[in-house]
Amino acid sequence: MAWSEYAGETMGSRRTRVRWGVRLKSTVVATVIVACAMITGAAVMVGMSYSSQNRTMYRSTSARAYAVAEQITDGGLGSVRAADLTPSTGVDLVQVLDSGGDVVHSSPETARSPLVQQSVAPDSVSRFEVEGAGGDLCGAAAGAEFMGQRYTVIVAVAAGPYRRGVWVTAAILAIEFPLVIAIVALAIHAFVGRALRPVHRITGEVAVLTSTDLASRVPVPESDDEIAVLARTMNGMLERLERSHDSQVRFLGDASHELRGPLTTLVGILDLADHTDTDVTVDTVREVLLPEATRMRSVVDDLLLLAKVDERGLELRLGDVDLDDVVLAAAAAARATGGPMVRTRVVPVRVTGDATAIARCLRNLVDNAVRHARSEVVLTLEEMPGGARITVADDGAGVPEADRVRVFDRFVRLDSERAHGGGSGLGLAIATEIAVAHGGTVSVDDSDSGGAAFRLALPAPVAQAPSAIL
Repeated sequence: MAWSEYAGETMGSRRTRVRWGVRLKSTVVATVIVACAMITGAAVMVGMSYSSQNRTMYRSTSARAYAVAEQITDGGLGSVRAADLTPSTGVDLVQVLDSGGDVVHSSPETARSPLVQQSVAPDSVSRFEVEGAGGDLCGAAAGAEFMGQRYTVIVAVAAGPYRRGVWVTAAILAIEFPLVIAIVALAIHAFVGRALRPVHRITGEVAVLTSTDLASRVPVPESDDEIAVLARTMNGMLERLERSHDSQVRFLGDASHELRGPLTTLVGILDLADHTDTDVTVDTVREVLLPEATRMRSVVDDLLLLAKVDERGLELRLGDVDLDDVVLAAAAAARATGGPMVRTRVVPVRVTGDATAIARCLRNLVDNAVRHARSEVVLTLEEMPGGARITVADDGAGVPEADRVRVFDRFVRLDSERAHGGGSGLGLAIATEIAVAHGGTVSVDDSDSGGAAFRLALPAPVAQAPSAIL
């Protein structure tokens, strides 16, 4: 197949898809439903009108036939009133047949040949429909008996005038219905188009959005309907995307900044040694290279852990955890660094959780407190209703109330930390993830000494939460 033919087919199928959009589909479906309903209603109306006319004809002829038969039964043919043999509204022809089927009495100017050959038992009435010289005739036959002689009274009326109205009604409906259906289709098409107009505006706004410009928002219609809900939902999604995009940009910037420092140091020393043929001494390795490499490895490990958390969450190895042992071990590790004084106030408490994860969470909180304390850090473990709470307090500058929520976000470092070379800004975020995985919380407020008091609350027992191995 030639390219032009393929392109033509592709464009043709695309045009078909566009042509059969929501607006046209809605119009077609609604028009078909309305048309079916109107046709069904018209058919029912015409059928009911036809049945009503038949009942009217049969009712008038049956009443006349029964009246004439009753007169014959009471007094013979001579007792039949002339008025009952005269055509009138609902009666065009009256005949009286004897038992042999001959016409023995009839209305004036009526053919002497019997209209129907029908024998009806006395006091009985039957209906018939025949084709006469002037068209279809509907009527009734009633039986009578006088002095042992049986008679049949035939009364008929021309059906044409009655049914002509039915057919005229049907013809009028057949002419009007296409016009009405066309008007309905146009109205539905216009209404759906107007209803979808905000959707087209939303589509246009979203189509021009780019990954570098997520500040735009779609217009919200004034009507409080599903389209308005869609617009508000779309704006909420765009806001979340913008926050996520900004967070990723900050994440990449902060991660590169954290890794650039140790990498610059390592590359600088190695490059200097390479260009000057200077040996890298053991002291340089211990005092510069190893700490910088350890710092870089810590950042990379934290980033990998958070990536696993984002992908699968934390997968906990649950077991009984003696929190007092964990707190005492964290205090001993902090004292070994030679920093501020570390004091503990603990009571024996046991919870269900991942001992390694809880220890890492507490270590991050303690490292943060040691970095900001002026002279001492206090670790307190207390049993609470339904769980336990560990408080890590320092006597440093504290955390401003406005920053007590965002301080747990990733790569968030307060101005004082940046000025004095704080941590990577991932420790508190990791501590929060571990606490949440255990069904607990991490919060911060003021300590008794004026610094910050980070509180880790853990329930007991802890329900297992899905996710990644620490």
